[in-house]
Amino acid sequence: VDIWPQKEETHRVRFTFGGDKIVYVGNVSTPTADMSTIKIHLNSTISTKDARYMTMDVVDFYLNNPLPTHEYMRIPVWAIPKIIMDNYNLGSLVHNGMVTCLIRKGMYGLPQAGRIAFDDLVRHLEPYGYTPAPHTPGLWRHKTRPTTFTLVVDDFGVKYTSLDDVNHLVSALKDKYSIKEDWTGSLYTGLTIDWDYDNGTVDISMPGYYEKALKRFQHLPPT
Repeated sequence: VDIWPQKEETHRVRFTFGGDKIVYVGNVSTPTADMSTIKIHLNSTISTKDARYMTMDVVDFYLNNPLPTHEYMRIPVWAIPKIIMDNYNLGSLVHNGMVTCLIRKGMYGLPQAGRIAFDDLVRHLEPYGYTPAPHTPGLWRHKTRPTTFTLVVDDFGVKYTSLDDVNHLVSALKDKYSIKEDWTGSLYTGLTIDWDYDNGTVDISMPGYYEKALKRFQHLPPT
């Protein structure tokens, strides 16, 4: 349960698989842009003539991708609302206070879900000319267009110099995914970004960061 101010649905509740309860021997690492790459990309945008920045995120990126091997999960009955129990006739499936489920597609918490979703994205965007940079994790480029973007899980931070270029990327993603677009480029991976294209400056901040940290570490400010 969390609050994500940069999302359309700010109050979020997610039901996840217990990733610490599974042994998966395949590759689960996913190339993700680190903060240095993101900051360099922001500076590259403000330093390039006529460049602009926008962000996108893919809806349900981890979900609905077929798993190469199925998984199983036990759900305690107390965690299942009665309306769900009744609607799907789950009462007959209860054993030792739990319902066992077969998982055929990716879901939150599965260690392999992120890698499967990433590989699927690579396969989808390659015919459109977009590929990951070979030596900078999380940075993507186009073969002929100047468009570049950083990728953090399902969040895209896009540098573009023309609407035709950025719409090419948007269209490529929409051919497979549902996406949400923010043409102001003001929120990305927890950063609040203030663009001043006329004066060639970009400022980043994290409002509320200190307050949350003080609360998390139970540090009382001095009087």
